[in-house]
Amino acid sequence: MVLTIKFFMQKREKAWFASSLKSQLQYLAPTPSFPTIAINDPGEEIELDPSEGPVDVFCLLIFDPDQVDYLNSRSNERLIFTSKPNGSSRKLWMSQQINP
Repeated sequence: MVLTIKFFMQKREKAWFASSLKSQLQYLAPTPSFPTIAINDPGEEIELDPSEGPVDVFCLLIFDPDQVDYLNSRSNERLIFTSKPNGSSRKLWMSQQINP
């Protein structure tokens, strides 16, 4: 299957608008782990137009795994999920419980 840039841009935009405004505002905040520089007035709020599309720093990662190793540490349960092609472009997932 050939995926185009347009396809990924649509997915990115859909993910952006599915996020809450509070989550979107985090992408306009200062860079984490850097020293604080007082440029803005401390009482000044960052504004974001909710109708605008994703900001430049918003990135959507799309993973297509063939295997997932799931460990639930509360119940001490471990499952391995493995996929196989299903003839069409879909995957058939199977799970197996294994020892943690």
